[in-house]
Amino acid sequence: MRGHYHQRLRHFTAGSFCCLALMIVCSGRGEILGPPVVQVADSVLVGTRDADGTEAFLGIPYAQPPVGDARWQAPTPWSFVAERRDAIRFAPACMQSGSGLAWYHGVMARVGVDPALMAGPDYSEDCLYLNVWSDPGIPGPKPVLVFIHGGSNTGGWSYEPNYHGGPLARQGLVVVTVAYRLGVFGWLSHPEMDIENPALHDLALGLEWVHDHIARFGGDPGRIIVSGESSGAANALHLALSPLSRGRIAGVIHQSGGWPVDGVPTPQVAKSRGLALQQDLVGEEGSLDALRRLPAAQIMNASRDIYADFQFDAIQDPVSLPSTVKELIARDAFPPLDIILGSNLNESLMYIAPGDSPEAYLAGRVSPGSAADVLGSYAEDTPREVILDQLGTGLDFLCPTLKIASAVAHGGGRAWVYRFDRVRPGFAAIGAYHGAELPYVFDTHDAWLPTEAADRELTAILLGYWQRFAERGDPNGAGAPAWPAWQPGSQQAVILSADTSPVPHPDVAFCDALYGD
Repeated sequence: MRGHYHQRLRHFTAGSFCCLALMIVCSGRGEILGPPVVQVADSVLVGTRDADGTEAFLGIPYAQPPVGDARWQAPTPWSFVAERRDAIRFAPACMQSGSGLAWYHGVMARVGVDPALMAGPDYSEDCLYLNVWSDPGIPGPKPVLVFIHGGSNTGGWSYEPNYHGGPLARQGLVVVTVAYRLGVFGWLSHPEMDIENPALHDLALGLEWVHDHIARFGGDPGRIIVSGESSGAANALHLALSPLSRGRIAGVIHQSGGWPVDGVPTPQVAKSRGLALQQDLVGEEGSLDALRRLPAAQIMNASRDIYADFQFDAIQDPVSLPSTVKELIARDAFPPLDIILGSNLNESLMYIAPGDSPEAYLAGRVSPGSAADVLGSYAEDTPREVILDQLGTGLDFLCPTLKIASAVAHGGGRAWVYRFDRVRPGFAAIGAYHGAELPYVFDTHDAWLPTEAADRELTAILLGYWQRFAERGDPNGAGAPAWPAWQPGSQQAVILSADTSPVPHPDVAFCDALYGD
């Protein structure tokens, strides 16, 4: 999910004793402790501690600000000089139009919740920061979960309320959430640029920072799992496939981000948009340097129209992404990975527009024969919304995810596939929507989300799966429902719902029909 309540300092209850002058807080474990402190290179970082004793270090810079001459350049590592640095508040989110917050507001409005209950963060080009959560009461070295937020690579931020890592840290993980440049600032392609995919370079540098320093926070640099949802999932997989990651990734968790299977923008198309932006802002005789001198807000405003129908994704590039997901699958050359991946039952339901039609959804995406067969399989009285939801979910999320799972299995890796089916009480209008699984994965159910005992039970199951996968590369164990690895013959998955269970994936036949000819 995508959104954020403005960060506020916690208030202590009347039963808590606190001496602010000495910066002493109560650990919640019968101890009186000062603020947590970690040394990174020559700097001393001072973090915060919650009532359960979990430590958080917020707004840690991992790169120099990508502004001015550094705009659209490879990120430069932050220099940790000899200083004592507060790490007690989140940094501004990366420059964006506000689409991440709008997504949250749209979900809230659809289920009758006042969107005014949620406010967004400040935005800035100076945004390459990360956040770390760890529980010092759990001995290390502990597996590390690096989470990459979603938002179509145009919105979102690393500290949306569902991404706060305290509950996962109490499961025995060190949790890192990382920011990366968004929209045209992170994904511009231009003939004069020295690199492609600046945002992927950001994430690679953030991963390098984690690998080099996470032991100071109790983490194991040999057990780094990169996770993400939506575009964050696509970025996590691209990072795992990139030479920039240099073998630092032990596994991937990929939530609702399968569409790159059908292709990402070509370098030629991406460069043509970059040149169109230049022409619009500084003219045909302009240059990349001239664009670097413009205010960020001016570039953001111009990019809305020029990139209106453009999906920002990593493009093929010898340095950062030599082969796309689509190419690797076509060549049967997917590298061995350990990966959890899946999609939600109703990914597309809340995105259906009044004028949408099933025929338009399928046009150009599947063969005419497959389109006719799939549309002919629906009963005449099937509601339009049901058809559109299944088609949109299948094309962009479900079926591409199953293709990745099969490619991983063929490549000698291990894939565990899920489908998230849980619909909260009162959420029938949007079902198990895009992003619905996130409050369960992080155990961060917002106050406006109706949460029952079944939701708590499902949360516990998910937390266990994620923790065991991070720790030893297999989500099974501890009495949880068995989760067989995906195999081309059996195609087993778990259905995550009020009654979580392993079954042959119920949508294999639908996906086969969709791409059958």
